[in-house]
Amino acid sequence: MSKTRWMKKTIEEAANCTHKMPWERGLRRQAMIARRVEETQSTAKVSLAPLPAWMTEGISA
Repeated sequence: MSKTRWMKKTIEEAANCTHKMPWERGLRRQAMIARRVEETQSTAKVSLAPLPAWMTEGISA
């Protein structure tokens, strides 16, 4: 298989991928962590850094 054909096939398969990547779950994951922190009776508080703008574009919670 030539490099060009391999690259085209790889790009095609990546476009067909429906699996959520970790960076696509940013808002949902951040909300889950915030809920867990609120539910705990611990005195230590954890603050989460804000997500970069490029991670929040087109993502629904």
